[in-house]
Amino acid sequence: MRIYIFGTGKGLDYVERCLCEDVQIIAYIDNYKEEGATLNNIPIIKQKDISNDYDYVVVSLMIYKDIVLELEQSGIDRDKIISFFDFNDADDENKWQILDSFKWRAELQWKHYKEYVMPLLWNINYELSAERLLGDGLIPKILPADEAIQKIVDEHCSMVRFGDNEFEQIRGKERVNYQDVDNSLAVRLKEVLNSSDEKVIVAIADNYGSLDKYTNDAASAIREYLTPETREAHMKLLDKNKTYYDAYISRPYLMYRDKSTAKKRFNDRKRIWENQDILIVEGKHTRFGVGNDLLDNAKSIARILCPDKNSYLKYDEIINTVKDYGKNRLILIILGPTATILAYDLALKGYWAVDIGQLDTEYEWFLRNTQTKCEIPSKTVSELSRYSEYVTDENDPAIKKYFQEVVVQIGL
Repeated sequence: MRIYIFGTGKGLDYVERCLCEDVQIIAYIDNYKEEGATLNNIPIIKQKDISNDYDYVVVSLMIYKDIVLELEQSGIDRDKIISFFDFNDADDENKWQILDSFKWRAELQWKHYKEYVMPLLWNINYELSAERLLGDGLIPKILPADEAIQKIVDEHCSMVRFGDNEFEQIRGKERVNYQDVDNSLAVRLKEVLNSSDEKVIVAIADNYGSLDKYTNDAASAIREYLTPETREAHMKLLDKNKTYYDAYISRPYLMYRDKSTAKKRFNDRKRIWENQDILIVEGKHTRFGVGNDLLDNAKSIARILCPDKNSYLKYDEIINTVKDYGKNRLILIILGPTATILAYDLALKGYWAVDIGQLDTEYEWFLRNTQTKCEIPSKTVSELSRYSEYVTDENDPAIKKYFQEVVVQIGL
């Protein structure tokens, strides 16, 4: 049997442990690898280069539904596609000639127990007893995103956000591929987290109590992250007497079970920059609001572009440049953990700065009506992108307008 394996990430190890002995891997498929790349002396090709001389395409990605759909749309018969992490495929006897049935199902059952059952047991008491735990001061008080928006609009408050990436930086653990662990960054993040400045809204992810409002996938991801050790570390860092706001102000769509109010959530966020002169500080390929109507109600737009990865290394140059261009403007920042520090430092200097995060990515997903994370070809999607390929149509009016808005490029 001759197969292609789609994906070269961590799911690949699962697949290769379960392959039957007489199966030959023709090539791996990874659209983000350079031409001529190999793995274990086997070529890595792009999807468009799949030939007709194969028996199956095995998808090793854990988020596989969109990939399967793409393969089908490219003309590959669904019966020739195996999704390793699909329990239905694992129960299909026709596919056991490719993947050992016992090993395959055992891997999926163990993964399910490790990533779903155990995290549920870790967190169930907090989810069922959230109100009591909040009253006892055992979980932090987090006000909803709409109250943060109101303060930002009415009082011109600045906002900093802490999610898992920022907390892991403080703990000295690498969480994302766009910011290496940096001890000085960790120290600064802890300083900002402890801020009591009335003009600075400190937002943290609403993860610690009930998760009923989130989709099953989102809730499972939160539970998996909040191990007992991680939860304890967070509680030591947070002040139970302090009022925080919901950092998911930047995530109003995909993670919520009820998507019927998503449009209203986005419209609420658009109020922040309505009729404002704004300065966007972002990664080179972030392109916040480009090609959609997210910023159509802004008075004017200027942009400062920074490195997609490890922007904190250019922090002094970034903040000095922003000070020059950010006077009398609302400053929207999309730079990972660096944005948290930058918004705080600017606020202390009298600027109006909001760490807005991946709101534009969420808006693109909303416009596509997708139920899973997907690539946006011309933009960075921090959870998915590997910073190697972007589609930039120089003749696209939106791209032309974007380049006209750029006033400075730092470290590029």
